[in-house]
Amino acid sequence: MYEYYFTGRKPSNKQVLAKINEGIKENARIIEISWGENMVTLERTRAGAGIEWYGSGWIRNISGSDLANHVNKLYNQKFIKEHFQFVHIGV
Repeated sequence: MYEYYFTGRKPSNKQVLAKINEGIKENARIIEISWGENMVTLERTRAGAGIEWYGSGWIRNISGSDLANHVNKLYNQKFIKEHFQFVHIGV
């Protein structure tokens, strides 16, 4: 489990994503990011042969679900680039 607590001003979406990336690099299955009484939680699950993240909670206008969707989109793009080679034929 990876936990991070922001203090002071509300963190930006970019700051929250940076802390989520730290949690992913530490291979955490659950990531909790808090600011005051607000918290988002992301949980890693297996989806077929891959990994999928689910998010819940809010840090004011930052949704845990939106963060998980963003992380899943980036992971899928990275996975495709690392495991497949596209060949363009013709014009």
